[in-house]
Amino acid sequence: MVVCAGGAFGATLAMTGVGQELGEMLMEAKLPAVLVPFLVAVAVQSVQGSRLVTFLVVPSLISTALPELGLPPEIVLLSVASGTFLVSHANDSYFWTMLELADLKEPAIGYKCYTVGGIVMGFVTISITSVLYLLWL
Repeated sequence: MVVCAGGAFGATLAMTGVGQELGEMLMEAKLPAVLVPFLVAVAVQSVQGSRLVTFLVVPSLISTALPELGLPPEIVLLSVASGTFLVSHANDSYFWTMLELADLKEPAIGYKCYTVGGIVMGFVTISITSVLYLLWL
């Protein structure tokens, strides 16, 4: 059900032109190209919380800006994946999977541990992605 809702949400955003507007706004900001998919993923993940939905929505939002960014698809994928780790909500199944695997009984402890770990993981992975992109050039 989440996949269907995420796909519908992404299609709705794409049809309304949000992706085009977002692409133009980010192009005017003169950000490094590798950060654009990352920041869009962070924003979408922050708003709705589900990592799976973020992976379905972000490509439809940034697809119009990809030719101007000139990024290889592999770098776009890694950049989006990096952005999904910065923010985690209780409505993300990955959050509950991590709590279960770590044998944490209290969600509050999970928020304290996993949130900091996710932030570190997001910044480390976007740093590695940036280095890979620079080597790719």
